[in-house]
Amino acid sequence: MSKKKKLGIVADSTCDMDPEYLQKYDIDTVALKVIFGDEIRNQNKDITNKEYYTRLREGEFPTTGAPSPKAFKEVLDKAFEKYEEVLFFSIGNKLSATYSVASMVKQQFYDDKLTIIDTNTLSITMSLLILPAARMIEKGATKEEILEFVNKMIPHTQVFGGSPTLKYLHKGGRLSRGSYILGTALHFQPLVSVGDGQVISPGRVRKERDLFKHMRKITRKIAENHMTDTVIFGHCDNEQKVEVFAKYLKSLPNAPKEVLIWEIGPVIGTHLGPDTIGVVWVGEFKEEWLKIKRNLRFWKREKEEDEE
Repeated sequence: MSKKKKLGIVADSTCDMDPEYLQKYDIDTVALKVIFGDEIRNQNKDITNKEYYTRLREGEFPTTGAPSPKAFKEVLDKAFEKYEEVLFFSIGNKLSATYSVASMVKQQFYDDKLTIIDTNTLSITMSLLILPAARMIEKGATKEEILEFVNKMIPHTQVFGGSPTLKYLHKGGRLSRGSYILGTALHFQPLVSVGDGQVISPGRVRKERDLFKHMRKITRKIAENHMTDTVIFGHCDNEQKVEVFAKYLKSLPNAPKEVLIWEIGPVIGTHLGPDTIGVVWVGEFKEEWLKIKRNLRFWKREKEEDEE
């Protein structure tokens, strides 16, 4: 039996890290559930993004669920066969019960061997923390050095994007019926960000071209205000449209060295819907860049009632 390595990484599947990078850095994921009626599927295990978005576009609408303690233990047991200690990166505690389940499993089975990190965010934004942590491990960094870096970066992770419809936020229980009816009648398309660990809207637009104007402006600001050299553009089955902004960012002075395009997976995609686009970075974000008042909160932790 080969000798265990000192430190490894596990994340929940909502990190939406590209499979190539998961494999390259030997990062295992704990699958969140995607539920179509009586059919339970597991992200990154038995449903592909292609199948998922095809079913969504054909009119099916799933719900989502946190992993079971058993699912956590199966993945972590395998990780501890390879590593003496494990860092687990979780979707934000305010967004899902995943962190709570992980904490319970840690207390029952792993104690100090397992360190749980509340990323206070979701989806590819989590990978802005996971990817450099994996690279630090490769270079021999200690757990303490990695945690110091991650905790320093968490408050500066930024998200900006937009969805072409309010439908999926409403169906997923993240937007009240009243706000949905009013917004749909006025043809609003929500802008999406994350603040204080919750998905919120810094405003809304009525036309796709208005979203693209905001995306272009944010892309310019990222070139001037990034703290790390990785920026990721995300999309929900809509890669061609984000390719334009990724190419634009690369052309700017002071552009980050690494500009990636990754697809947002089924769990987060359930609440955003097809054709959503966005960008994530570590750095600064100011509301005045958009000149729109931030006034809506879309994502609520499980079992929390909608606000009217």
